[in-house]
Amino acid sequence: MKGAVREAFVSIVAAFPGVTIRSYPDGQGGLWVELVAVSLADGPYVQDSTFVVFLLPFNLPGADVYPAFVRADLARRDKARFGDGFAITELKWQAEELPRPVLQLSRRTRAGKFTAQTPAQKVVKVLDWLVTR
Repeated sequence: MKGAVREAFVSIVAAFPGVTIRSYPDGQGGLWVELVAVSLADGPYVQDSTFVVFLLPFNLPGADVYPAFVRADLARRDKARFGDGFAITELKWQAEELPRPVLQLSRRTRAGKFTAQTPAQKVVKVLDWLVTR
């Protein structure tokens, strides 16, 4: 794991106290990260929590933390559609033998702007977007 990736991981652990966090090397110096159960309480969803999976790419800080994946069965209380930025897909990664059904959150930071935020800030920002959507 590269130094910037290690630093990003440490900052994510600090940003999510009390959350179980798993990590899996991507084989290129990056790190897949799974926040096992993040609270969705008081949000617009039927579920109280979700996992969040994302990649800390090997070329940090010169790359965005994108995309993020959450549980595929996420459902809104108001039964509204998800709209832009959401896509049902499968996550194929080293951590699991079989693909995992997921809901992809596409919140890409504009080119060149991702260095203005830390990976932990990006993950917090994406989760805030999810619960206020």
